[in-house]
Amino acid sequence: MQSASFVYELSDKEKISRITALIRHAEKRLRSKFPILNEQNLIGAFILVYSCAAFIINSLLYIQGIIPAWLCFILNAFCTSFLHEMEHDLIHHIYFRTKPIVQNLFMFVIWVFRGNLISPWYRRMIHLIHHRESGQVTDIEERLIGNGMFYGLKRFITMFDTALGWINFKELKEQIPSFKLSAILKATFPIFIIFNMIWFSFIAQQGWKIISVIHSVIPPFPTWYVELVSILMVIYVGPNMLRQASLSLVSSTCHYYGDIKKGDLLRQVQILQPWFLIPFQLFCFNFGSTHVIHHFVVNQPFYLRQMVAPVAHAAMKKYGVRFNDIETFKRGNRYSSLN
Repeated sequence: MQSASFVYELSDKEKISRITALIRHAEKRLRSKFPILNEQNLIGAFILVYSCAAFIINSLLYIQGIIPAWLCFILNAFCTSFLHEMEHDLIHHIYFRTKPIVQNLFMFVIWVFRGNLISPWYRRMIHLIHHRESGQVTDIEERLIGNGMFYGLKRFITMFDTALGWINFKELKEQIPSFKLSAILKATFPIFIIFNMIWFSFIAQQGWKIISVIHSVIPPFPTWYVELVSILMVIYVGPNMLRQASLSLVSSTCHYYGDIKKGDLLRQVQILQPWFLIPFQLFCFNFGSTHVIHHFVVNQPFYLRQMVAPVAHAAMKKYGVRFNDIETFKRGNRYSSLN
């Protein structure tokens, strides 16, 4: 059995190499034990079709009055969490690598169902930057969801409403010359814009209800439109906002920011799995517990990260990756103490 002193004597590069080798070995064993895991294209297509079909069926059951709004809301949020993981894998060309037409079709379908994020093709660009620049000022993807900001109203708005994340744009533009607001705006068309038109219409309706009660005025919205927006809030907008808020909270918290060296895989991300984050983890596919695995082995499907997690976590604990560093909430995601 290797002693603690032996581990201590290893360089960071050697620790990273050992963790990566153990993850890949665990994956190899799983693929050998379950040959179906080698059919990645088939699995990816099945997950996408099943998730979209389940989303549609849940929605129809709610519209027909067969299931309550709260159940449809939760089930659809869960479906979109699968679709988000699928998009992430497609960003890394994990499915249909040699068939870009299929990839692009899948990415567009996912964007339609999970509409409160910008274009997946723009996301591909900033996500690949994330892997190169994780923890740095230039990590656009994580900073767009609040990573590195100290907790307060501005961070909560940034994390929980992607449409209002513009409050952080000025700072990003000053610190990251390559960050272009025009590119972000272009990447919102058309799905993100349609999604937020529904969301802001709902807000306007609720505001007018309050005004109409106080001043006894007639709402300007026709009944059919109010009913349509209410339905879309339950089956589409609300579930996606829950999914994105859960992901933004967990992702922006498990990543470190600002005081780690570029490329330092041991310190970029922690394993974040405290009990009070379980409700949020349910809607982002256990992201806080498994995303660090993705930083070590990028080309691994999301379902395999869940399967190799026991081996990966044991290796990471042995070689110094942090677990459940709750103090990150107080440090604005800095790795070290602010004192």
